[in-house]
Amino acid sequence: AIQRCLAFRDVGCDMTFLEAPETIEQMREYCSRVSGPKLANMLEYGTTPILPPMELKTIGYTMAAYPLTLLSASIKSMQYALERIRDGETTDDLILSFAETKDAVGFTRYAHEEDRYRTD
Repeated sequence: AIQRCLAFRDVGCDMTFLEAPETIEQMREYCSRVSGPKLANMLEYGTTPILPPMELKTIGYTMAAYPLTLLSASIKSMQYALERIRDGETTDDLILSFAETKDAVGFTRYAHEEDRYRTD
């Protein structure tokens, strides 16, 4: 697999990705042998060790993808919130305020822009 990454670099590939290294040592070997930008795929419960961004940078990775982290965390949070609702418990400690929610999804900024163009 490292040979393929080297071949890709030889033909001008801008960034390489080594599929599913199983050890930190394999990750280090890839980074030391292959020049140029490198992508680490941090897939929880996959075969590649999950490392913090700074350790990935130290090893030689220039970009890290966490493709399912936010989705999985969101699902887990939604399941927990639904359990609390089912059990008649409050969810106030689990959620953002309405204002924070509006800010997070862009409604506040949208309303500001709407006001700028109001003609009434």
